[in-house]
Amino acid sequence: MEGYQLGVQSNQLKDFSVTIDGVKLTSAQVTSIKMRWEISSFNVVGSIVFRDLSNLLEGLPIRGDNTIVMAMTDFDDVVSKQSFTVVDVGQIRTKSGDPAVILKFIDPISLTAIRMFNPMSWKSENIQGIIDHPETLKPSLTGKKKDFCPPPPNYENFVMHLGVSFNVTMHWLAKKDNVLWFQSREAFVMQPFKELYGRSKKGDKFRYKTPNNAYRRRIYSYDVIFGKVLDINRTQPTGKVTSFDSYSKAPIIASESNSSSQDKISSTGNTPQTVTPTGERHYYKSMTHVSSYTEHMWSKNSHKDVELVILVPGQFATNIGDIVELDLVNYNKTEEPEYNINGLWLVTRIVDNITPPDFFQRITLSRAKFSK
Repeated sequence: MEGYQLGVQSNQLKDFSVTIDGVKLTSAQVTSIKMRWEISSFNVVGSIVFRDLSNLLEGLPIRGDNTIVMAMTDFDDVVSKQSFTVVDVGQIRTKSGDPAVILKFIDPISLTAIRMFNPMSWKSENIQGIIDHPETLKPSLTGKKKDFCPPPPNYENFVMHLGVSFNVTMHWLAKKDNVLWFQSREAFVMQPFKELYGRSKKGDKFRYKTPNNAYRRRIYSYDVIFGKVLDINRTQPTGKVTSFDSYSKAPIIASESNSSSQDKISSTGNTPQTVTPTGERHYYKSMTHVSSYTEHMWSKNSHKDVELVILVPGQFATNIGDIVELDLVNYNKTEEPEYNINGLWLVTRIVDNITPPDFFQRITLSRAKFSK
């Protein structure tokens, strides 16, 4: 992690505890921990590397399905307690020759969805009723608030097949309904992009190279990614969209234009871009979900058109789905490295990087250029 500063107290955890099936690891044993949160997936995944000086790999034994519990307190006294399930086990040697174990893990709710193959059907139901159902994930969606949007239109005669896991089904439903279905540290979130973009900013500004080394949102380094134009233009639902009314047996034609799609998506930014028309598209979709699906075709890539990846001190209070403000004035040189990337951004991805006691985060921010 280039640019970060070791030994700064505000970059360090105040408390650190990791157990595997109840057996506690010391901070000296743990080489690194990574956890990934992102708005494009409900699943929270990560890895831990630790020196296996007491031969836990064989002693427990560790063969997968072991439970990892992590309880940590950051510099702001915010506590994070997470449970994960081991899904992959590896073994290496450290530079000093000590045996080390690499465990990959996933949150238990996602693992439940991956392992769930429930043949179920509904005469009429929406995505919330399908996901938050007593026979699917409702028993697992506890311990956090539910940040759900108003229910999208119902699916008629919806069937979940035995051969498809519920994890696949719930991500498919989210795409069709143009909602993001993810979990942050605080909530289970089911919201469209346009709702997240419209929220108020949270927390202090992220500042670039402020002279205050202890500033909690100090940006050590950043990388700007501009204009994935080919991805955007390849997926524009421009022109006519044809759906089929299964009752009247008649085609229904709806219009979709560049400007209408841009208005739906919105953005926190102020960097307009002219998008090249791609011509007319004809295809058949469910009558109810034509509008949502075409909007999704835009939003799934448009939010990546301007991205910023920053390296900052770790804070458990920072969550994916937050709107944050950036001030990229370089206080050491009293200049702005990139004028039009100041302002408000949407947090789309967080990777927690922990090397006890040091705690840093690599945060991906997005600000679609499709706003006017």
